Amino acid sequence: MKIFKLSLVVLLVIKFAYCKSQNNQAVENKPYSTEIPNINLIINILSNKGYENIDIYTTPDTLYIAFENRKYRWETKAIVEIINTVLPLSKDCKELCLVTQINGLPIIQVILNIKKIIQFQSGDISVKNIEKSIQASYDITNFKQHINHGGKNNSSFNKFDIIIHPQYKVQFGNYTNPVKSQLNISPALNISLWKGMQFTSQIIFPLHNELELEGNYIRPGIISINQLIKLPLHSFAYVNIGYFTNERYGINIDLNKYFLNGKFILGAKAGYTGYATVLKRKWNYSEINLFTWFTNITYRNAKYDLTSRVGYGSYIAKDKGWRFDISRQFGEITIGFYGMKTNSILNGGVNFVIPIPSRKYSTKRIVRIRPASYFSWEYRAKRIPTEGKIFNTVNNLNDILSFYNPDYIKRYIIIELK
Repeated sequence: MKIFKLSLVVLLVIKFAYCKSQNNQAVENKPYSTEIPNINLIINILSNKGYENIDIYTTPDTLYIAFENRKYRWETKAIVEIINTVLPLSKDCKELCLVTQINGLPIIQVILNIKKIIQFQSGDISVKNIEKSIQASYDITNFKQHINHGGKNNSSFNKFDIIIHPQYKVQFGNYTNPVKSQLNISPALNISLWKGMQFTSQIIFPLHNELELEGNYIRPGIISINQLIKLPLHSFAYVNIGYFTNERYGINIDLNKYFLNGKFILGAKAGYTGYATVLKRKWNYSEINLFTWFTNITYRNAKYDLTSRVGYGSYIAKDKGWRFDISRQFGEITIGFYGMKTNSILNGGVNFVIPIPSRKYSTKRIVRIRPASYFSWEYRAKRIPTEGKIFNTVNNLNDILSFYNPDYIKRYIIIELK
């Protein structure tokens, strides 16, 4: 028996030593280790610049780079900086393929002809020629065939981001009290533990309040576990479990299917929630008993960055009806109008998204503190307590991916490259 145990130990040691030598040999024989451009050099440069979840691979014709941008507020700015950084180091390649990520999950792929980018920046070819040479798509099949073989460099996982959100509500009243408002500051702690996942814990500090009673107290904001999933056939799912806005807690699922490279979107969402609120440090809640749902179809005009959306579904007050949105992007600014008709109300209003300074963030520490990237606000012409209202999670898919539309990315890459 002792001989058997000793033999087993020896075999395990030999197997471990063999596997280790094979792994070392595999590392030494990685196809990119002696390729031009210098992969390790590019990884070090991008890591030092603050980019995370970096994965790089080369073929004889193409340099593939996956990255996550937490350095710049605007994704397009990060893409253009990476292009300008690696261009002098990749002139021996024909194409540069960049894949953007959110919490380590690949979102879109941008393929550029290196020679034509150089000619464009030198003024030798026109905008029309460079437009034809840039491909942007949700399809990352080609990229996945070559990447994820060596792990990610400068991981964003297990790092803490404290995001400071401003919150503002306003209600226009009568002649004696024409405006009532509420102003809060709301820091949120975000951490990602695996691909596509983010945990958010938010607390709301009141600065000024003339509206509902709870606005006088420090209270929790959104507390949720959020999972972004990239599905086949250019589709995404977003799953949220936790405590949301409008005093709801439970689970929410958001689905989007993209057609014609993002020109058309079919969307659907469903939530199963209960009532919950905190007042004077006491939780009040009900059982999870409300099912809400919403479906919509979106058309995006790439020439004008104009988005039209029409949807139908059920709301928190159990009323059902239609909602129509139209919005336009002006770089990082989005301005929109909407109208809704349910079996209880007719309402409408305006909404907008504007960037919050600064444009660039520090990513060097494990705990990073910065302002929110954007401030979004929606005004309702008729302030009705619950009719026509939905709850919001950290974000919905349309908010998350609005700055990742392939046509939008392509347009502003060209503008920034000038």
